[in-house]
Amino acid sequence: MKIKIATFCLFLVAILFSCKKEDITHGTGSATAPYIPLLSKVLVDNQSANEFLYNDTNMIWQEKTRLDLTIHHYNAKGQLVTSEFYGNDDALSNDQSVSQTAMTQAAWVTPASGKKIGIITYEYNANGQLTKSTTTHPLITCTEYSLYTYDTNNRISRQSMYWDEVATGYIDYTYDIKGNLAGETLYSTPSTGDPVAINSTKYSFDGAPNPYRMNNKLPVPGINSNINNIIKETNTIYLSAALGSDNVSTNENTYTYNTIGYPVSKNSNMTYVYE
Repeated sequence: MKIKIATFCLFLVAILFSCKKEDITHGTGSATAPYIPLLSKVLVDNQSANEFLYNDTNMIWQEKTRLDLTIHHYNAKGQLVTSEFYGNDDALSNDQSVSQTAMTQAAWVTPASGKKIGIITYEYNANGQLTKSTTTHPLITCTEYSLYTYDTNNRISRQSMYWDEVATGYIDYTYDIKGNLAGETLYSTPSTGDPVAINSTKYSFDGAPNPYRMNNKLPVPGINSNINNIIKETNTIYLSAALGSDNVSTNENTYTYNTIGYPVSKNSNMTYVYE
């Protein structure tokens, strides 16, 4: 849940329902509780790439890939308080045969088979706003944390990052009229001089519901907080005058949707599967 000017997750849908869609409800059949499908898997080229497990209150508990595992823990208020990250060291091996084997292995990372690579702890104020996230690494003693400030609409507008108590940079967030994350810009803060923009990403959206919003207990803005699905990303890497013009790249996405509006596929090779 660090800076995600290029982010790391994407996902799925295949849903069963009966009768009129306006009568479909979440679990209880109550017309006052609209049905919200839970993203279960994301398939890439018909192979499972991401899987999600939920607790008994339908909050995301585990996010799994072949190479890493994230386990989330919540307090009695339903706030995310810690996220544990496990990884497969072999995937980063300098030995190409070792890394290739890890990339194609059938077994996925588990707490028993993987190595714990970090924990993020989240802190909130009396109003329920995220105020601080602290990352700890098993082999690193330096402190790493972020502080958060909010705009007038109670949305995170800046994430200020620190390493060993020294400010290293910040991310500014902007939103569209629906509350989707419209843009984010990463700045570095040198020990002397003004902050320097490193890169930025601007987003455009469709009008359909975003299946990742099931994870909206994950407090930092991004794919988990967006109302809709990203159809275009424009990323700019800012270069100094000596290095030439800025590097701008664009990525566009196309989706197909089911009868209740959720995406079932993305860019022809990705499939969303729901519970």
